[in-house]
Amino acid sequence: MQVVSLASGSSGNATLVQTTYDGGLLVDAGISQRSITQRISQLGTTPTQLHGIIVTHEHSDHITSVVALAKRYNLPILASRGTLHALSVPPSVVTVPLSANQSYNIAGMQVTPIPVSHDAAEPMAIKIHHDSITTVIATDLGMWDETLVSACSDADLVVIEANHERERLHMSSYAPPLKLRIASPRGHLDNIQAGLFLAQIAQNKRRRTAWLAHLSHEANTSDLAVRSVRSVLNMHQSAQYYHTITPLPRNQHVVWGPAQRGHQPSLWDDESPSTP
Repeated sequence: MQVVSLASGSSGNATLVQTTYDGGLLVDAGISQRSITQRISQLGTTPTQLHGIIVTHEHSDHITSVVALAKRYNLPILASRGTLHALSVPPSVVTVPLSANQSYNIAGMQVTPIPVSHDAAEPMAIKIHHDSITTVIATDLGMWDETLVSACSDADLVVIEANHERERLHMSSYAPPLKLRIASPRGHLDNIQAGLFLAQIAQNKRRRTAWLAHLSHEANTSDLAVRSVRSVLNMHQSAQYYHTITPLPRNQHVVWGPAQRGHQPSLWDDESPSTP
């Protein structure tokens, strides 16, 4: 299995999950259709090779080009019933409703939606397993629970949100209602919460890789996120169970596969600077 972060952050989120010689699945498509097409083409994949688009929830930074891609390339949209209803998908597009904690065989991969706490209709994290390799993608959640911990127990790659640093969020220019929303149990995880989650799943002493996702442009930095998470892991004597901890950039792609157990960043030629 190969996992590629195509975009991460409030300006757009998209992940490509592939098996060997396979077009794979998109998890979210929160950037333009043109950007998706160009970015996966640089990886040797075309939209016609994709088996579908999994949508974690209906917020704009996750669905920008979902319907357009589905219509143009005849791709099914897979999501919870609540998310599908919120998307208002046209009848010409095939939709596949997914139920939480139920496993589905999609393009040879075992896909399991995990319910999460976020201010959307029916949001979910996604667990994908293929050929003894497992990844979990949880990019938008205000709190974590034992269900998500259990889902990550056998994960080789965990993609977990580390959205903000609490003091930076407090001092940010965001409006007070937005600050409250972000910090709420249905908002976004901060760095410390992400670190505590990674420490919790490390209790089984399985070595894995962690990606820190959905970093706020104004209320976080890559260095701060990694330092904060590592500090928590060190306090819980868990840092040794992580091969790498990588903050996902907005304008670079990051590749993970079982062979390298690492990442390969590369600037996208088509990307203009992101807005906060």
